[in-house]
Amino acid sequence: MPELSLHNIDQIGREISRQEITFSHLLEDLIDHVCCDVEYEMQSAGLDFNAAYRKVKQKMGSRRLKEIQEETLYAVDTKYRKMKNTMKISGIIGTVLLGFAALFKIQHWPLAGVMLTLGAFTLAFVFMPSALGVLWKETHSRKRVFLFISAFLAGFFFIAGTLFKIQHWPGAGLILTLAAASGILFFIPALLAGKLQDADKKHKRP
Repeated sequence: MPELSLHNIDQIGREISRQEITFSHLLEDLIDHVCCDVEYEMQSAGLDFNAAYRKVKQKMGSRRLKEIQEETLYAVDTKYRKMKNTMKISGIIGTVLLGFAALFKIQHWPLAGVMLTLGAFTLAFVFMPSALGVLWKETHSRKRVFLFISAFLAGFFFIAGTLFKIQHWPGAGLILTLAAASGILFFIPALLAGKLQDADKKHKRP
């Protein structure tokens, strides 16, 4: 059976590490698994390393390794599991409440304001903080801390500003201005900087 060189193994390891696999034991297992798959393709199909590795990556897809990490964290990390469940449940509840609030508001039915307020508070104070925690747990990327925080602030201010505007509460204009400022001045530049620094997508930079 063909064996990979140390250079080949190092290349696979570096590319998998760039996908933000933060669970150390899982990282080693994934590298070993991918190396075995590449060696199998080299033997069974008579391919060279580059062709075999390309075929293995195509079979896995761009997100499969991240999905494996998410599944592993969900299985072994109780705190992550709680945050993930909280994020999903609060996202559904908040969205449903806002949907019904919009319907009730259009029809001029009672309780529209109550559902709108509850939905906005659920998304702003439960969903978004738990989503921030899940993102940090999955990436542990200090380079993206500013991106995550700026996205949280822009989203939080936007939800709060929209709620205040619809309810005709004072301060709506100021909060929406903060949402726009945090999005334009912080979130978008941080997002663009992250994309431009992505070594795997140089062809997409222009």
